Amino acid sequence: IECCNQEKTYLKFYGLLAERFCRLNKVYADYFDEDFAKYYATIHRLETNKLRNCAKFFAHLLHSDAMQWSVLEYIHLNEEETTSSSRIFIKILFQELSEFLGLRKLKD
Repeated sequence: IECCNQEKTYLKFYGLLAERFCRLNKVYADYFDEDFAKYYATIHRLETNKLRNCAKFFAHLLHSDAMQWSVLEYIHLNEEETTSSSRIFIKILFQELSEFLGLRKLKD
């Protein structure tokens, strides 16, 4: 995830690599689940570019079903618990998901 975040633009390679790890062994999916919680909790510390890459990375894992959708339970959408960075992260995450899945499938 750190390597992905360091890139100037998101490289799908990192998403595909993580997806492959998750498909090989469920333990990796659990690790990425924990990482989602960790990164979301500290997202305000990331620069905008790193934040964007991180959101796209997790969107890839979600749309490919390599990671459980239950990770979205870490997101609490209310004024007290979100920062501008976390709102940007959520926006990019769902924009990517809607691009990959389409709005109809995303609603289901």
